[in-house]
Amino acid sequence: MIVKSISLINYRCYKSERFAFSENCNLIHGDNAQGKTNLLEAINLLCTFRPFKQVKIDDLIRFGEDVSKLKGEIETTSGLNEVHIGFNKNKKVVRLNGKILYRVSKAFGRFNVVSFLPSDIQLVKGSNSDRRRYLDSLISKIDPGYLNDLKSYTKLISQRNAILAKNRNISVVQLEVWNEKLTDYGGRILRKRLGLLNEIERYIDTFYKKSSGTRSSISLRYVSTVDTQMELEKEISEKLVKSLDRDKKLKFTTVGPHRDIIELYIDGREAGSFASQGESKNLVIALKTMEVTIISNKLGSVPVLLFDDISTELDKNRRKFLFDFLINFHGQIFITSTSPGEVPFKGSMKLFHIKNGKLI
Repeated sequence: MIVKSISLINYRCYKSERFAFSENCNLIHGDNAQGKTNLLEAINLLCTFRPFKQVKIDDLIRFGEDVSKLKGEIETTSGLNEVHIGFNKNKKVVRLNGKILYRVSKAFGRFNVVSFLPSDIQLVKGSNSDRRRYLDSLISKIDPGYLNDLKSYTKLISQRNAILAKNRNISVVQLEVWNEKLTDYGGRILRKRLGLLNEIERYIDTFYKKSSGTRSSISLRYVSTVDTQMELEKEISEKLVKSLDRDKKLKFTTVGPHRDIIELYIDGREAGSFASQGESKNLVIALKTMEVTIISNKLGSVPVLLFDDISTELDKNRRKFLFDFLINFHGQIFITSTSPGEVPFKGSMKLFHIKNGKLI
């Protein structure tokens, strides 16, 4: 997969710019707050139909303007694809090869990217919801049907929670329809999560040792609200019934994959609480390189890589591991940097100098 070009109109700090990219390495450089990350985000939006994080549509539109547009060309093994994304004050419209995508989830996973962002430290230091979202996003990239299950499940949980909040006298019988559907979707979600965690455990320890230069061991622990050694659907169904009194008291659903916990351990110590800043960065790099490996192995094609100032504050060993990984990566790479001379990439590289939202 190759992002061949992108055009930005009134997007973030960009008035009107077009970029034609190299199929190898693209270095986007310039001072801070000039638009480098905005361009990287636009590439991610073109491929995944969403920005790096949830924001208001107004935040994506250049100040003082009413509409914003992105247009790009993405080449895959099936041919050239045109993506158009338009924003106004009320909505986002996505067109793929001339046709409106009324449900963008149907096309999620068609164009895969892996981003390396400073905010990724939250995968280690953040909440369980951060780690659940990461795991769910990775599964969706290799199994597009998973996203539909997840969205349906989330909607059902919201409906059930609303009922619990309004009616403290609700009975098991009255919740039967919701419980049955949550059992089906929840079972599929949990089964796929556990399956992918087995894949992650095959790689994460090795990548951590390489990135850190230490012999520290990495392990994962998935803490579910149900017994994962039993039949999942039966377990979820029974626990939903048994937990009703507690759910009514708390006014939300306490059983299901939306409440599960994912913990990372370094040498047996829970990383979120005990990992140093350096150990956390090592773990993030290991997670992301593991993500690239799993996607490549599962789909038979490599994703596009997006690096936002990832080399900042990295020690010598982490930098060596990361850039050795890039040099041996056979795909398209985008890197932002304030100091292009500090990016020791030895292959073909195209430079883009950004200043005040303009290519100069």
